Amino acid sequence: MSLQLRKIAVLSTPPAERSRGAALITALLIAALAAVMVSGMFWRQWGAISREQTAKQATQARWILRGTVDWARLILREDARNSSVDDLSEPWAVPLAESRLSTFLAARGQSVGSLPDAWLEGHITDAQSRFNLADLAPGGRVDPNALAALQRLCATLGVSQDVAQTLANGVAAAQVASAAAPGSAASQPAPGANAGQTSTLPVQQLQDLARLSPAVAQALPALLPDVTLLPTPTPVNANTAGATVLAAVLNISADAAARLVQARKQNYFRNTGDITTALGQQAQPVVNPALVGVSSGFFDATARVRIDHFEYAERALIQRVGLITLVLRMQRVPPWLAAAPAPAS
Repeated sequence: MSLQLRKIAVLSTPPAERSRGAALITALLIAALAAVMVSGMFWRQWGAISREQTAKQATQARWILRGTVDWARLILREDARNSSVDDLSEPWAVPLAESRLSTFLAARGQSVGSLPDAWLEGHITDAQSRFNLADLAPGGRVDPNALAALQRLCATLGVSQDVAQTLANGVAAAQVASAAAPGSAASQPAPGANAGQTSTLPVQQLQDLARLSPAVAQALPALLPDVTLLPTPTPVNANTAGATVLAAVLNISADAAARLVQARKQNYFRNTGDITTALGQQAQPVVNPALVGVSSGFFDATARVRIDHFEYAERALIQRVGLITLVLRMQRVPPWLAAAPAPAS
């Protein structure tokens, strides 16, 4: 009954009123559609402005970090003027806590009016404080002493010693391939490498070694704090290396390596003879100068810039030859890597 009454009410509504109702609904729909279109336009415009702002901040951050790397090069060059030995008490080893960039410029009397609100932090670490995997195969031939040191390091870190052998074979094959002329067929495994080793792709960074085998890829995160891959073979710096690395390259106990770390805090090692003296009669290792030294030629400079809520960090590998410092590569890294590292222990 009520349904019939509603139908009668609708039919009895004058045509003019029904037209006004339809026009109102149409107007509301058009207004809603216009609002959606306008909001979409504003959203796209906001996105474009945000991307432009991010790109601007990234460019500013990169230029600031280039200046930071030049600053690190200057520190390392001045350090080379003063000493031929590198240890953790030198100025290059002091990290820079997060500081407002304008503070540095104001201290030099420079204008900071147009400078963004930027914060900077970073540090320099000795790349030779870690075991250099390039030592495994200098000239493309596996070095049994370096391989034994890496096997001891793997055992300490709970990594299979087969991983050390695979790494040695892979580095050797890569060395042979890189030494061959472009386009030549010199892709045979190096002497001492497994006959089945066929990976001759360029190996420049640690992550490149992950393709050697699934076992290596799985072990790299555990090895990462204590190994590196530099362009040339280098000895471990006994003044900056941790006890785990020292125990492996010197073939001494963990306790003896810990004593070395404590001893160098009082007096840094000026030569390899100081190392044996610090160990005393309880442990007298034969120090291999190819694996252990007291100075460094490669350093990692890591810095982070924060502009408002935008963060950008890069790490540069710097090689020092005499008073010449060269930036070998720069790569973007997660911002948390710019925090000061824990002291070697």
